[in-house]
Amino acid sequence: MTINDVLVEDEPAVLILEALRGLQLRDETDGMSSLSGKIGGDSGAALLHALGRITARLRADDMRSFLPGATPNRRTQEQREADAFFILADRVDEALSEWRARNRS
Repeated sequence: MTINDVLVEDEPAVLILEALRGLQLRDETDGMSSLSGKIGGDSGAALLHALGRITARLRADDMRSFLPGATPNRRTQEQREADAFFILADRVDEALSEWRARNRS
């Protein structure tokens, strides 16, 4: 298995990492942060597909939280998307770190 075979959310982790590296974090005056940058091609598609999968699962979890006996999760779509971004970044880091640890010579 090569590093190119490591998948996160069924997308190549190296492509997602490439897209993430193209983003710049900017601190806003209200204490929030935003990301900006240009992504495209295979890396942009991998990032957007992976984020979409995680966001969809979070949305489904949030909807299930309104079933009887559950504690409702009232996060906004923006909060859900931010959560998905950090979950994805963590998963990419974990997957590539595990691959590197297994393939040290």
